[in-house]
Amino acid sequence: MDIVLEKFKGTLLGGALGDAIGKSLEDVPFEEVISFYGGAVRGFVEPHPHSPSVGLEPEQTTDETTISILLAESIVEKKSIDPYHFFTKLKEWAGKEESHRYPDPTLITAIDLISSGVGLDDAGLLSSSVEGVLRCTITGLFHYYNPYLSAEAGRLVSLITHRSKEIYDASAIVSALISFLVLESFDLRNLKDRLTLIESLKAFVKYDKNRSYLDKVAEFLASGAEEEEAIREIGNSSFVFEALPLAIFLFLRYIEEPLEAFWKGVNACGMVGGDTDAIGYLLGSFVGAYGGLWVFPLELLENLENSQYYISLAEKLYQTTMEFLERRS
Repeated sequence: MDIVLEKFKGTLLGGALGDAIGKSLEDVPFEEVISFYGGAVRGFVEPHPHSPSVGLEPEQTTDETTISILLAESIVEKKSIDPYHFFTKLKEWAGKEESHRYPDPTLITAIDLISSGVGLDDAGLLSSSVEGVLRCTITGLFHYYNPYLSAEAGRLVSLITHRSKEIYDASAIVSALISFLVLESFDLRNLKDRLTLIESLKAFVKYDKNRSYLDKVAEFLASGAEEEEAIREIGNSSFVFEALPLAIFLFLRYIEEPLEAFWKGVNACGMVGGDTDAIGYLLGSFVGAYGGLWVFPLELLENLENSQYYISLAEKLYQTTMEFLERRS
C-alpha cells in the first residue's frame, strides 16, 4: 500500500465527508441538534430545518467541496498550479447557477468583478471567510514534499478571490499543515510534538495578530481544554481565525482517536450554531492527511456523493504530483 496515495485519498474524501455531514447542522445551536436528532450526529442526516442546506440530500456536499475539486481538476489538467486556468474553471462554474449549493457570496462577487476587469483591491472587496482557504488542502497535497512551497501555493490560489491579512496567513497555515501531516513530520502521539507543530505553523504567519490565534490553540492544548471551552473561547463562526484554529485544536486534542476528532468537528455547533460544514471539511481533511482514507468508516465512504470520482481524482492528483517531482529532479 502506498501510504502517501492513501493520504491523498483521505484528504479529498475526508474533506467532502466533513462538508456533507456538517452542512446539515450549520447555524444550528447544539441544543437543537440534540433535540432534533436525538444526540450528536454520527453519519449522514437530513439537513436541520434551520440549516441553509435544506433541500440537499444527506450525502451531498456543498460548494465548499466543489471549489477544492475544481482546483484539483485544474492541477491535473495543466500538470501544475495555473491560476488563470483555475479562475477560468471558477468562472464557468459560477455561470451555472442551477448547480450552485449555497456558495460563498464573496466568492461569486469576486468572480463577477474580476470577469468584468475590476480588481478586488480597486473594488475594496475584502474577505476573511474560511471558505477562502478550504481549497488550500489541495495545494498542501500537490506540494506535500515542501511545506514552504505548499504555503506559497496556498496563498496564490486563495488570494485570487479572497483578499485580507487573515486569508494571506490562514491559506499558508492550511497548506503547510496538510504537507506536514502527509510527510509525518511530527509524532503527534505526544503533546510536546503537537505544540512543536503549532510553533512550526507560526513560522508561516506574517501578521502578529494572526499568530496569537495559534498561541491560543497551544494554550488550550497544554491545559487539556475540552471542546466546549474551545468553541466558546476560540469561536466557530465563518471568520477564518475562528473556524481554522478551532479545527486545528480539535484535531490535535483528540488525535489519539482521529475519527472522534472528526465527529467533534462536524458537531461543533456551540450555543448559537456555527460554520460546521467548513469546520467539518477542515477536520476531515486533517484526519485524512494524517491517517489515510481508511480512517473513515466504509459505509460513509460508499454512500458519499461522487465518492468514486473523488478517489479517481485523488489518484490522478497523486500521479500528477509524482510526475511534477520527476520533472524537478
